[in-house]
Amino acid sequence: MEAASKNLTPVTIALEGKNPCIVDREARIAQAARRITWGKLLNAGQSCLAPDYILVHRSVKDELVQALRRSIEEFFGTDPEKSPDFSRIVNDRHFNRLRELLKDGSVICGGAVDEKTRYIAPTLIENVSVEDRIMQEEIFGPLLPIIE
Repeated sequence: MEAASKNLTPVTIALEGKNPCIVDREARIAQAARRITWGKLLNAGQSCLAPDYILVHRSVKDELVQALRRSIEEFFGTDPEKSPDFSRIVNDRHFNRLRELLKDGSVICGGAVDEKTRYIAPTLIENVSVEDRIMQEEIFGPLLPIIE
């Protein structure tokens, strides 16, 4: 920024982080699930603006999880690995980092990996703690923790 300002050069700054989605008990669950799925799984979650985790009211958590599953299937079919619309992880280092993050919490949907093609399935995860690694860094992949 300092170097650019000396020459009045325009710059773009990416503000990355732990972008949460908050789903309360009065939310339109199906609509929220479609929007979260689209934002999270665009380019397999490898986007700076992708939702990083969901905070959901416990009374609608099960409904939300089912709606997210339906949305994933709607966007990528019953087997996202075969979908021409689901991206692969950009490189081996990033793939291995994401595979390690899968060890946090409990997988409730997805979780499949293929090292050869760098495929990681759209994955919903529960029972994560704020101390878990998956909650300490930007995920930048198709893993979506859901916290009540």
